[in-house]
Amino acid sequence: MSEKRTDRECLVNGEVSEWVHHTDRGFTYGDGLFESFAVEQGRPRFWQAHMDRLKRGCDTLGIEMPPQELLLRDTRTAAAGQSRCVVRITLTRGVGGRGYTPPEDTKATRVVSAHPWPEGLDTLGRNGVRARTCELRLALQPALGGIKHLNRLEQVLAAREMQAHPGLEGILLNQEGFVISGLHANLFIVVDNTLLTPRMDRCGVRGILRGLLLRDFKSRVELRRLHPAMLGEADEVFLCSALRGIVPVTAIDEHEWRIGKVTREMQEWFEARKAAT
Repeated sequence: MSEKRTDRECLVNGEVSEWVHHTDRGFTYGDGLFESFAVEQGRPRFWQAHMDRLKRGCDTLGIEMPPQELLLRDTRTAAAGQSRCVVRITLTRGVGGRGYTPPEDTKATRVVSAHPWPEGLDTLGRNGVRARTCELRLALQPALGGIKHLNRLEQVLAAREMQAHPGLEGILLNQEGFVISGLHANLFIVVDNTLLTPRMDRCGVRGILRGLLLRDFKSRVELRRLHPAMLGEADEVFLCSALRGIVPVTAIDEHEWRIGKVTREMQEWFEARKAAT
C-alpha cells in the first residue's frame, strides 16, 4: 500500500512550490549541496550528523547555511502525513547572473522535498548485494573531497553504465585506481576483525553512517588507500549508508564472500543506533 500523499511535499524557501529561478546557481553551475535522510513518524534520522555535514559543505563553498530550526520546520512540513519517507534538502548559493564568480549579495535557496520510501531495503540487508567495478573513474579534487555537493555527473554516468548490469551495485575507483565507494554508499572491508575503509580526502563523500562507524568503532577502524587487490584479502565486505543501513556485499567482480559475523554485528549496531537516535 502506498503512503498517503500530501500537498506540501516540496517547499522552496519555505513556500509550497516546485520552481526555482532560471538563474539559480544550483541550476546553472551545480553551486550547492544536498542531504537526503529518512524521516519516520516526523522524526528525521541522524539529523544532527546531517546538519553537521551540511555546515561543513557550506563552509567549504562559502554559502550561508540557514538556521537548523528553519530546515527542521521545512522537513516536518514536507513530510507531514507520511509515516515514513525520504526527505532531501537542497541548498544552493541562490540566484545569480552569468559567470562563474559568485555574486557577493546572493541569498541561499533552500529546497526541501519528500519522496516515497525505497522498496526492498530489508531484503538488501538480509541477502546482500553482488557488485562489479565501474569503468568510470572518479576525478581527484581535494578542495571538494568528502562534501556532498550538487555536482554528481560522475555518479550519473556510473549509474548509466550500470544499467547494462541490472541487480548489481557499482563500485567506484578514483583515477589513481584506488577503491573509493559503492555507487550509493560507502564501503568497508573486514580483514582479521579490523574494518578498513577508503580515505575521502581527494574525492568521494564522507557518509553519515561511515562517520558514526569511525566514531563508535575507532579502535577497530583504519582509513586506507584501498587497492582493488586488497579485496582478495578481505574476510567480509559491506556497504553502509544512513538510509540503507549496513548492506552485505557477497561478490565484487571475481571475488566472493559469505555474509560474516562482523557484518551482522554492524547491522545490530545500526538498529540500536537508529533506536537511540
